[in-house]
Amino acid sequence: MASIEQARAALAPHGALAPQSAAEHWRGDIALPPAIEAFYAQVGPLGDWINERVGHAGLSIPTAGNDFSIPPLARLWQLQAGYRWHGITGERLAGWPDHWLVVADQGADPFIFDLRTGAIQFAFHGAGAWQDDEPIFADILEMAACLGTMGQVWEEAGEDIFLDDDSVNPLYRARLVERLAPLLGGAAAAEGLAAAFDW
Repeated sequence: MASIEQARAALAPHGALAPQSAAEHWRGDIALPPAIEAFYAQVGPLGDWINERVGHAGLSIPTAGNDFSIPPLARLWQLQAGYRWHGITGERLAGWPDHWLVVADQGADPFIFDLRTGAIQFAFHGAGAWQDDEPIFADILEMAACLGTMGQVWEEAGEDIFLDDDSVNPLYRARLVERLAPLLGGAAAAEGLAAAFDW
């Protein structure tokens, strides 16, 4: 499992981090899970200030495909629109389990915090019915550390990230796996995660 320090170090290059308290920033209709409350208080993904209406942008982390997006706490409940409830009508969507909370996404594909276990699943939007899958991360700190690390390696590579056939340069894939392995408990898990996100 990743530590608070590892999560902060991985996310820091991608935008501002600052403590965000549940009392001041949580807008949800459910109690904020203690692990999520601690994540925002201690890691605090915030991002750049946009304006009074929008607030802070959250973090946008580059990777293969769409960027990973982690909202500030003040916008976390809004992220549930389209999953927990209909984005236009506000009607509660029956297919979304009560024990799920979207904590990040990649192009509308959600990273889902399981309120029962604290683990994180990843699901593809439009794949049919939502269902419980094997977790992709043990907890939100591991998710943050791994997504941030992917973004760091991506930015370090610059234009060298792709080969002529638009595949990810094996040099940087190997670098990613090497840096993910300590966060995930071994190279096999790191290889699996890299493959899952098209590295």
